[in-house]
Amino acid sequence: MTEQLSTRVNSTETSPIRKLIDMVDRTPNVIGLHAGEPDFDTPIHIREAAKKALDEGYTHYAHTAGLPELREAIAEKLLKENNIKADSETEITVTVGGFAALFSTFQAVINPGDEVIVTEPSWPSYKGFTKLSGGILVPLQLKPPDYPLDVNSLTEKITEHTKMVVINNPNNPTGAVYSPEQLRDLASLAKKHDFLVLADEVYEKIVFDNTPHYSIASFTAMKEKTITVNSFSKTYAMTGWRVGYVVANEQITSGIRRIHSYIASCVSPAFQKAALAAITAPDDCVQRMVREYKERRDMTVEALNDIPLLQCIKPKGTFYLFPDVQGLGLPSADLAEQILKKAKVATIPGSAFGSSGEGHLRMAIAVSKKDLLEAVKRIGSFVKTLPSRRDK
Repeated sequence: MTEQLSTRVNSTETSPIRKLIDMVDRTPNVIGLHAGEPDFDTPIHIREAAKKALDEGYTHYAHTAGLPELREAIAEKLLKENNIKADSETEITVTVGGFAALFSTFQAVINPGDEVIVTEPSWPSYKGFTKLSGGILVPLQLKPPDYPLDVNSLTEKITEHTKMVVINNPNNPTGAVYSPEQLRDLASLAKKHDFLVLADEVYEKIVFDNTPHYSIASFTAMKEKTITVNSFSKTYAMTGWRVGYVVANEQITSGIRRIHSYIASCVSPAFQKAALAAITAPDDCVQRMVREYKERRDMTVEALNDIPLLQCIKPKGTFYLFPDVQGLGLPSADLAEQILKKAKVATIPGSAFGSSGEGHLRMAIAVSKKDLLEAVKRIGSFVKTLPSRRDK
């Protein structure tokens, strides 16, 4: 036996974000603006619900599709907040985080040779999911500074092999939130050309400046053509709990459940009880976190824009900034590495999110205001040492 790994694995790249995280782990005294998770503790009422569930014996296998009471609560939430009517028995599946929801979806609906159009800049894992399912990635490069969903460009990408379009709304890393007009145009194309839309909405509640979030599945005749993925991780600071869910029509749901059953027998029932407490309680804790993110956003954007040759707009959603660093004259991967080594600040190069992300860095505002200001100060000092600055 000369090769022990499958061609499937060998054809799949290690996430560029994972590579940088490994570098961060080897570098002392770093301010981490790289991690895509809230810095807040999971709210206490959610933690208490998990403890109570453990004491009540929720330590055994649960239904593969998720606890019925959690699926029912998700259905109520979808109807009330997203205007999506979903059957909790046949159209909602609780998964081991949003990651497993996405992986199961790709495996359930994509055949070898199917084309998957993914908006860029975008989370790198969409590329991996596409490759592992045998699909062909077709990037749809959106344009700064606002990265709107360009339907004209999308139309040019559609072929007879197009099976699915993936949108992340709000978008990681750009913070873009798609307007109802943009989503309506996408819906029209989906119906005209008969493709699916995968809507990753894990940041739906992290929006600012009264920007509304719309779910494309709520648009006329789109419920049957949309797969909506969500998670408790970002909204409720529950990244380590691994509870997510996916909503689709009955046929697709049956396929997703079949795939997910091979990944995990079930999601921890105690953690599902915690998720139930999260989704049925008032959103006060979420609103507090979002207010804090907004204050951090405003403060950090202002500070970044005081650094010569950097430009940063205020994102409408997520807890990421995506400043334009083209003026510094370095590829984003080299720049991120130098900032890590010399300024002790961890960021993610824009190139990790596709070629249209080049010339940018992603910075998570999921650290304290004190650390954010110190990070920007360090970056500013580093910029002054660059030849592009010394020549000015």
